[in-house]
Amino acid sequence: MRIMRLLFLSFVFIAFLAGIASAAPDTNDGVDIIDYYGTGCPHCARVEAVLEELKSGYDLSLVKKETYFDAANRQEMLNLYIRFGKDPNEGGVPTLLLENRSLIIGEVSKERMKEIIDDHITNATLSGVFTQSSFSPIEERDVSSQLTLVTLIGAAIVDSINPCTITVMVLLLGTILMSGGRKRMLLAAGVFIGVVFVSYLLMGLGIHYLIAGSEMTDIFYKVVTAAAFLLSVMEFNAYFNYKPGFFAVEMPVFLRPTLKGAFKKLKDAAGNDEQKTESLSKTLVVLLVTAGIALLCSIFLLPCSSGPYLMVLSMLSKTVTLKALMYLILYNMVFVLPMVIIAVVIYIGKTSVEEIGEMKEKYIRQIHLISGLILFVLFLLMLSQILASSA
Repeated sequence: MRIMRLLFLSFVFIAFLAGIASAAPDTNDGVDIIDYYGTGCPHCARVEAVLEELKSGYDLSLVKKETYFDAANRQEMLNLYIRFGKDPNEGGVPTLLLENRSLIIGEVSKERMKEIIDDHITNATLSGVFTQSSFSPIEERDVSSQLTLVTLIGAAIVDSINPCTITVMVLLLGTILMSGGRKRMLLAAGVFIGVVFVSYLLMGLGIHYLIAGSEMTDIFYKVVTAAAFLLSVMEFNAYFNYKPGFFAVEMPVFLRPTLKGAFKKLKDAAGNDEQKTESLSKTLVVLLVTAGIALLCSIFLLPCSSGPYLMVLSMLSKTVTLKALMYLILYNMVFVLPMVIIAVVIYIGKTSVEEIGEMKEKYIRQIHLISGLILFVLFLLMLSQILASSA
């Protein structure tokens, strides 16, 4: 009988211990949390510190999503408010999505956060909205707001007066003018400028789409910021120690004979004034070859002519608005403007191809100095954004 009693008491004791163990939260269970935060939000920074502390006691799977500058993340958070029946005007950042079944809105203390997590671990059906009064309002801080029209136009001017594209166009117009007359030259200039405009715009939209749709936005932004500084240093160096064909700021010297050879073939295809220069077939050949040269120019000269373009794209990479598209169109309009001016003044006889080339060589160092100054200003703008986001 005594043995039976001992066995019974042992069974009760074991069951009691098992009950305690099952009631205690298992902190080894993985806990999924998505943290919607805003750059510069003090409440977000304190909640992030709390979550980092809790990682030592919980297996937290934490995903951070910035909402002030990333429109897609902001919309995703607003959709969660709708899903949970919460008015976005009554919420803000930080907002945490816990285990895909509860929202935690506002700054939460370490003790309260621990309590909420424990409750979700022990109760698999628990869901709802946990709100604190300390949070920052949901707002849009479009990174393009830093990109003022003055900055945008300045970057586009740096890109447009870069010797790469100007050199190609001057050689092209000179070749066509000698072989086909002013009318054919004007048509070819229009094709060249049009192809360059469309190519650069499409490449810009493609790069913007790839960056904005990936997780590499911040990395790309930081890489391009560093590149902005390096390019500005290169431009300053080109001003003080000018060498023709300096890599990354001018067309490399080794490419120039190749281009001249292409232009010679273009001249042969166009014929001369005695060979029916107004022939429709020859004009079409000239325009097609011109379009091909413009396309190749857009692709292969991109590294040395579009540093500012990549910087503008990186500043717009966190926006998915129509404003970004309009900025790119405006940028490219400014980019091709000097080419339009050159083509028109040559056509009306106000200057010649030779004079344009001489002017470029005369002021080449000043062009590099202005480019370096504008690139350095862009670098400072981008660096300030990085520092603000890490504050």
